[in-house]
Amino acid sequence: MYFCGMPVALYQYLQSIRVIPPCAALAQVITGFYIMPAGSLPANGLAISDGMPAMAFLPHTDDQLHFSMGQTTVTVTGGWVSSPYLEKAWLQVPQNCGPLLVVQFNPIWFYQLWQLLPQRLRRAGICSLPDMPGKDGMLLLQLMSGARSITDKIKVLETFIVARLPRQPSHNGLLEEAITYIREREKPSTVQELGRLLGVSYKWLERNFRSYTGLSPKEYMQQYRFLQTCVQLQDGAPVDFMGIALQQGYYDQNHLIKDFKKFTGMSPGKYLKAYAFSVVSSVKPSYSLLHPAHNRAATAPGAC
Repeated sequence: MYFCGMPVALYQYLQSIRVIPPCAALAQVITGFYIMPAGSLPANGLAISDGMPAMAFLPHTDDQLHFSMGQTTVTVTGGWVSSPYLEKAWLQVPQNCGPLLVVQFNPIWFYQLWQLLPQRLRRAGICSLPDMPGKDGMLLLQLMSGARSITDKIKVLETFIVARLPRQPSHNGLLEEAITYIREREKPSTVQELGRLLGVSYKWLERNFRSYTGLSPKEYMQQYRFLQTCVQLQDGAPVDFMGIALQQGYYDQNHLIKDFKKFTGMSPGKYLKAYAFSVVSSVKPSYSLLHPAHNRAATAPGAC
């Protein structure tokens, strides 16, 4: 599946993805560095965001790939920034592409770090790295061009980001708790249920999700539920759409079909017939994305 919050990985290759935690200074900022086997990705795969902002870097700064989103095609060079929300987005990966380095961020920190408005990235979808953070993005790509290995690239990234950490960052622990509930714990099916779990109002959730992530809580939950549905459809078991719909919190099969058309542009049956096992997504193993120190799959510690 494609980890396009930027990030990327086919579900069937999920266990082979190398995950490297950030250095201690960035433990609350970056959820992890992901090394994606681009050679294993389909030539044309559905890209789904998991609601977490991310950056991805191609093996070389002059490498290119293409995203199609509805009637729009975006060509990215060197690296790209992914919106925390994607609809009908497809990624075309060159067959000879080397491994991708994907960096996923805690949304509370991401927008402060790059001085971006969450709604701007929400509207942009996918864009080349220099087009979103501006001069910082261009400078980062230039620095990355001198790094020969993945380890060297991670060191460049960490040094670059540590130097730009805000001195007085804004925190929102309750919103992080809300995101963790959606992804890891009770997985509430409605915004009202999430509010009851946290003891906050619908208006509080609406205001804080939009302010810090660029998404409404409904959009965040809807997209993440659909992503989990796609993961379940990749397990090779006989497809029971009604059973999957109820298991993932949909009201019925029609509700699932409506979301499928929203995010892919086609019905579940048509999609599976044409693109079975070619979803590209931002899904990851089941540990808290906001607390990377809990990641047991990490292969090596980072160092600033």
